[in-house]
Amino acid sequence: MADHLHRLFAAAEQFDASDIHLTCGEPAYFRLGGRLVATKEEPLDEEEIIACLRPTMTDAKWQHYVERGYVDYAFETDVDLAGETRRVRYRMHLYRSRGSITGALRRIKLAMLDFEALKLPPIYEKAATLRPKGIVIVGGETGSGKSTSLACMLDYINSRKPKHIVTIEDPIEYVLPNKMSKINQRELGEDFIDFPDALRAVVREDPDVILIGELRDSETVRAAIAAAETGHLVLTSLHTATAPEALHRILYFFPPHEEMGVRQNLSSTLIAVMNQMLLPTLKEAQEQGVPTRVPATEVLINTSVVREYLRDPEHDDDLATILSNPKTSSLASSHDFNYSLKHLFELGWVGRDVAVGASMKPEQLDMLFRGVSV
Repeated sequence: MADHLHRLFAAAEQFDASDIHLTCGEPAYFRLGGRLVATKEEPLDEEEIIACLRPTMTDAKWQHYVERGYVDYAFETDVDLAGETRRVRYRMHLYRSRGSITGALRRIKLAMLDFEALKLPPIYEKAATLRPKGIVIVGGETGSGKSTSLACMLDYINSRKPKHIVTIEDPIEYVLPNKMSKINQRELGEDFIDFPDALRAVVREDPDVILIGELRDSETVRAAIAAAETGHLVLTSLHTATAPEALHRILYFFPPHEEMGVRQNLSSTLIAVMNQMLLPTLKEAQEQGVPTRVPATEVLINTSVVREYLRDPEHDDDLATILSNPKTSSLASSHDFNYSLKHLFELGWVGRDVAVGASMKPEQLDMLFRGVSV
């Protein structure tokens, strides 16, 4: 069955699928342009799925799955594509569904893309080197390209600065070679036992730049703030829909009596929160070389005004107002999703229905389309 998995990998390369889903009693599914599409493969039973996936993991990873019902790891192999041997890499997540093994395999493109190729706005490049210390958060829902954007930032620094970069990941997704920087990548289960242990040790590893795969709890946030306060640049991700929501999500990790202290720390260490979502592009745009999906973005830069707002709970609603200000919004500075969606529509990359459907404030976006200030 290993050959079966390799055929799926080859097909995913051919059709540019972002994910492969394997479920007992069903054919394999591909995610194409954001949509799930069933393949014409025969349905797989549990023994066949195990035969496909067991060879991709170590005994320790398999034992983790058996004991806990899920496991995460990365897998890299060669596949044959029209007579060409191509290296592929996947982030593998196995879990139980109705008592049976199930797989969600995220395809990782090995060729590192730059900001222009990913169609990320100029502020992403600026944020990567805006300050030598502080915290940059890339937010978004699952599958929004957070890991790719963070890897792009790291590669940008790696190509231009003689820095020591240490990553703490679960699992390692993009393997980054040394360029001008020296890079050490650490993976949960392979290089450290748990995140708190790795976070306590990381500042003793003489890093200049630290990637924390995800802000997942109060201890992770404390470690990120402490690293930023001691002179490190910290890049990390957070599952939030909008940039202002990132603040509420972080505060949610802490008891109420600690809120003001966390606000104070964030106001001084935060560099930027950059949220994104991936949208399918028009066929006409793809024919001109635009990727099948492009990011709509929402970016909050920690200016002096934002810093004051972060410290005061009464100003939380004003953060969204800053983002939607038509006089200051720019792809090179703070802006909200509607500004980005309008820009993508005007470029001819996404349809109006897609833009409006993705907007969290569709009425305001419609007014922007009609040239009405909001």
